[in-house]
Amino acid sequence: MTVISEREREYEEFLYCVTHDLKSFSRAMRVIPDWIAEDLQAAKIALPDGVGEHMDMLKSYAGGMDRMLESLTTLSRIGRLADTSADHALNDLLGAAWASLAPDSARLSVPQHAFQVHGPKNDLSRLFAALLSNGVDHNTDPAPDIGVTAVPDGDRVQIRVADNGPGIEAQYRQKVFEPLHTLRPKDESGHAGMGLAIARKVVKSLGGEIHIEEPSAGHGCRVVFDLPGAKNAV
Repeated sequence: MTVISEREREYEEFLYCVTHDLKSFSRAMRVIPDWIAEDLQAAKIALPDGVGEHMDMLKSYAGGMDRMLESLTTLSRIGRLADTSADHALNDLLGAAWASLAPDSARLSVPQHAFQVHGPKNDLSRLFAALLSNGVDHNTDPAPDIGVTAVPDGDRVQIRVADNGPGIEAQYRQKVFEPLHTLRPKDESGHAGMGLAIARKVVKSLGGEIHIEEPSAGHGCRVVFDLPGAKNAV
């Protein structure tokens, strides 16, 4: 193990411990306002004007903190708590990730050919869940349309995930891969700004590269990355 990888491992373990402990504080921030309201009601004391709204705001921010901590926990687990690497059907991974999102009006199209990729199933699942969720959640179109294509690239598979959303301006296309970075206020978007950071870490852990490509139609977002191809192909 190199000095750098040892430091990365120590950092990830530290991050996991810190987020685990902070979750107890965020849970307290969510439930204590309800306890206060119950105690005041039992004492027949009416909440002053505006206090209830402020308590709801506190719970909302606590929920945002929960999402952020959960995403940081996921980031810390990538590669460190990975499943044993194996071959997986790309469309099966996409289907499972899409089912977990259960978007109402969105549509997903998948590669026509039966591509396989190689890696830990839990990390690959996180990768596709993050990318598909990003394409749906940040989409301003009433009917989000996500298209996934794949082509062989030597012993790897190059994959594109494209959507019909507003896209990402060129000056932000590197920045959005950083943890906790989002182009919208976190309280407005309801997300912690971790999806693309999670995707990048999974791809990097499997020896790949990931970037945002200029969309051909002038709008939408196209995320391009590569993964190892099947190791046990017949």
